[in-house]
Amino acid sequence: MDRSRRDQCETVMVAAIFSSLLVALAFSSAEAKSRKPETSKAAPDLVWPLPPESPRIRYVETFTGTADYKKPSRWRRVLLGPETDSGIVLRKPYGVATDSAGRVYVSDTGLGAVVVFDRTARSVRTFGDSGRIRLVTPIGIALDDQERLFVADAGLSQVFRFDANGDAVLALGRDQGLKSPAGIAIDRNRHRLYVVDTQLHQILLYSTDGEFQGRWGQRGPAAGEFNFPTNVAVDTAGNVYVVDTGNFRVQALDPDGKPLSSFGRPGDALGSFHRPKGIGLDSQGHLYVVDAAFNNFQIFDAEGHLLLDVGTTGQEPGSFWLPAGIHIDGSDRVYVVDQINRRVQVFQYMKQ
Repeated sequence: MDRSRRDQCETVMVAAIFSSLLVALAFSSAEAKSRKPETSKAAPDLVWPLPPESPRIRYVETFTGTADYKKPSRWRRVLLGPETDSGIVLRKPYGVATDSAGRVYVSDTGLGAVVVFDRTARSVRTFGDSGRIRLVTPIGIALDDQERLFVADAGLSQVFRFDANGDAVLALGRDQGLKSPAGIAIDRNRHRLYVVDTQLHQILLYSTDGEFQGRWGQRGPAAGEFNFPTNVAVDTAGNVYVVDTGNFRVQALDPDGKPLSSFGRPGDALGSFHRPKGIGLDSQGHLYVVDAAFNNFQIFDAEGHLLLDVGTTGQEPGSFWLPAGIHIDGSDRVYVVDQINRRVQVFQYMKQ
């Protein structure tokens, strides 16, 4: 092809591309005019209890996956069509924890991984799904005073400590015969890790460096005994609160394992339990207990008196469908894992 002919073809191609862009621009402008102006998705103004009472809990936000930080491009949609890659999406989350930088760590039994939501970097990543140790059924999750992450895996019958790169550097439980490790909690002052084993009906104790320190309990209804326990939390004094799911109660024990008190009863009335799961404490020592059957979390004082219940069955913000783990950070933000809805909902406890 001679030079003049080639130049003519290139001119036609450029004109065609430019024409296509003009058409796309016109289409985009027409689409924008035909729709109402887009507004940012502000969190709904949900508080508990309802006015005229003073609010104590406020809904803040929800985490679901990569889409939380990914703003769809109108130009990309017009030129290339709808985006099909949804990135990382929570599948069946269970536990949740946070670090001092505001990153949110979610154990996901459906993904067989830990999902990390990084607010600062506006990114989502996973770990535990590759490398020498691959998670199978990650459930309990917690960070120690050095912000080292511990994950209990019921499928592997072990608890793993991960480094900052997401590599497992310590494995606990094989020598102690762990069967079904579930919830875990860390006493940062005593550098102690508490592991709930649902099938053993026991609480196993380790140092955060991996030394086995003993076990508490056996199956039964008496004080200090457990029946399919699931989750655990520790207060600032080192007292341990165990969700004794099969006994429909929460038991409090001192740092030596001595029973202190318990509260709860089976039933469908507020203040009772049906399928208690996650447990956490706010800065004022209030106990938050998730119930997977009630699809809510209930807040109790230290004596076990009901103060407030939050949530109902549903998919809207502030509603739950089979909630599981709960975590309360140093700023009294309350993170609740909403399993079937595949999300983590965040609330704020408002001190008064």
